[in-house]
Order: sequence, then structure tokens, then C-alpha cells
Amino acid sequence: MVLLSLCFLLTGALLAGCWSRRELNDLSIVGGIGIDKSGDQYKLSAQVVVPEAMVSKRGGSTGTPTAIFRATAPSMVEAIRKMVRSSPRYFYLSHLRILVISEQVAREGIRDILDFFSRDNELRADFYILIAKGEQAEKILSIVTHTEKSQSNKIFKSMDWNKRVTGETANVYLDDLLSDLISPGKAAVLTGVETTGSKQTGEKMSNALKSNDYTHFKFSSTGVFKDDKLVGWLNDTESRDYNYIIGKVKSTVESLACPKKGTLDLIVNRVNSKMKGAVKNGRPEAKVKLYMEADVTEVKCVIDLNKPETLYGLEKELKKKLTASLQHVINKAQKTFGSDIFGFGNAIHRSNPKAWKQLKKNWRQEFVNLPVELSIDVKIRRTGTQTNSFINDMKKKEEQ
Repeated sequence: MVLLSLCFLLTGALLAGCWSRRELNDLSIVGGIGIDKSGDQYKLSAQVVVPEAMVSKRGGSTGTPTAIFRATAPSMVEAIRKMVRSSPRYFYLSHLRILVISEQVAREGIRDILDFFSRDNELRADFYILIAKGEQAEKILSIVTHTEKSQSNKIFKSMDWNKRVTGETANVYLDDLLSDLISPGKAAVLTGVETTGSKQTGEKMSNALKSNDYTHFKFSSTGVFKDDKLVGWLNDTESRDYNYIIGKVKSTVESLACPKKGTLDLIVNRVNSKMKGAVKNGRPEAKVKLYMEADVTEVKCVIDLNKPETLYGLEKELKKKLTASLQHVINKAQKTFGSDIFGFGNAIHRSNPKAWKQLKKNWRQEFVNLPVELSIDVKIRRTGTQTNSFINDMKKKEEQ
């Protein structure tokens, strides 16, 4: 009797596991969502995969690999339900790659939008969130792209590569953004994206067949937030300096002026950043300690890299350059935006929780005048397969 009851329980558990199953043929897989405003309502755009076009047949494609569905409504959930009316399949959000929010919407506030995405039980949190700088989010998703059949997937992969090789993007997942929005000691940032080229031709299949002059996208800058509202932008260099401070640069390139004339480039291949906060005599302060290793990658000047003093001089010059640029982005966050995007408040919280209880009540004002000490150590490890450039030999030949 006990064995029979156990069998019934196991059978019930197995049956219950299939209650929410959906057939693949009944799904529209959503790769990207764009959010714009139309009056007081949200204008939602969803890029869905067209399975028949994604799979080549006899060496050719049957049509555009993705389709854009649109709907306008006062709320996110209502807009998606409106989309379903014009779709033969259920909108499946678990494979969402990117969420693009227009600059207009971001400046008005994004808390209501994020509430929907944080509650949906089908959504995973591993999609990137971006701001369409100066244009409609729908335009970003509508471009027919090269190399990847889905614009959403291409932007997602490009974000990953930019993180690895440039350090100029803020790769922010949903959980990261929510954490920053509710933290009193750190403000949020999001990467900006915009189109280049003709927006009209970018939506046509012919755009993907062009070898030049085709419509593309680029990551243009980093958006700075106060609470849930966008308040301004960091340019490419400032974005990279921001990532230096928070320890998110894996690799990038730095250019230096040579002692006489010309320039040389260094590839940064190791960065270690540590942030510390403290409270002394009732006043908060912070320190950023940055260690960097770099290799000489391109020389466009006459310089003798065999001499240790030459490399020491380059290290000193790079340290001077970084100190100035990092101080600039800190000053911009303090004086222009009044927004602690670095998380100095969190660092002070970790070091002195008792003092932070009082400081966090007025942290924005405290942050504006926060003294930040920069300690930067630079090492140039390698100069490439040739210690000196052939430019040196050409220069000697010209002088003969």
C-alpha cells in the first residue's frame, strides 16, 4: 500500500512538470526590445526571429531573418498583449539579448519600465540594457546587419568584444542596473548606441549586401543617471577612464607622444584597480589605486627602446596622462552631474558602516566635494619582436 501511494506521488510530480510546456512551433523568439514614447504612452518594438529565414535553404535565404512587431499602450504588459494580436505565435522572452531605451524615455525615468522586466518570470537577467542616443530605439533594432542575421545578437556580441578590447562600454545586465538604482552609494550608467548612415536604407535587405556605405551602429558614449533619470553623457575616453576606476578594463590601447615628435601606441593587457573609502574627522574621503601593465604595439617616431631610461620615461608619461584623465572624469561626475557613478559611497559604507548611516542621508552633496586620491603604477613589459622601429634606420638613411 505504501509502495502504491509512492508511485502515485511520483507520477503526479512528473505530470506537474509539464503544465507550462509550449511547442517550439508556437513561439516567436524575441531577441531585442525597443522602448520609445508616443505622447503619454509607451511605443514598444520587438525584434523576433523568423526561423525559416534564419536557416539557409539550398544556399539561399527565404527572406528577412527577423521581423519587427510594434504596439503602443500605457504599460509594457498591455503593449506586448497588443503585439500578440498580430502575431500567430506566443512572444517568448527568455532569449532576450538586448533592451534598448530611447534617450527621451531615459530622461523621463525608467523605473516603471524596469518594474515589468524585473517581475516577468520568463525573463532571464542576462541581457544588456542600452540607451538609443538621440534617436528612436526602434531604429536601432530595425537595421538589417552584416555578419549576423539578428541585429539584437550582433549588438550583444559587439558589447562583449568592446568590453574585452576597448574598455569603453558599460556592459550592464538587468540585475546590475537594479542594484545601482536602489543603492544610495552608487549611481547607474548605461551604454549609448546610435546608427551611422542612412536610416531608411538600413531597414532594407540590400543594406546587408553592401560592402561599403552601409548603415551600421556604434557605441557612442556612456549615459549617467541620477536616480532613474538620464542626466548626461561621458564620451569614449571618459567612458574608458570610468571603467579604469571601477576595475572593468580588460584590455585597451593608449597613445603617447614621443619625446621629440610623433607618437607610439601601447596595448594595455593587465589592469588592477582597488577603491577604498574612509572617514577622517567626520569627513569622507576616497582613494583609487590603479596598477597597469602594457606593451609597445606600434611606433610612429624615432625612439630608442633599448635604453631602460626610455621605457621609464614612457611609464612616467603614461602615469601623468592617466592621472589627469581619471581626475577629469571624477570632476565631471562631481561638478557636472553630481552623481556617484563610481561607487565611492559603497566603499565608504564598507570601511565605516556606522559613519555611513549619517553620510548616506546627504550623500549627493557630500560626493560633490569628496576628495579622491589617485595612486597609479605603470609598467611597460615588452616592446615587441623588434626593440626599435625600422623608422630609426630610415631616418639614418635620409640623413646620409
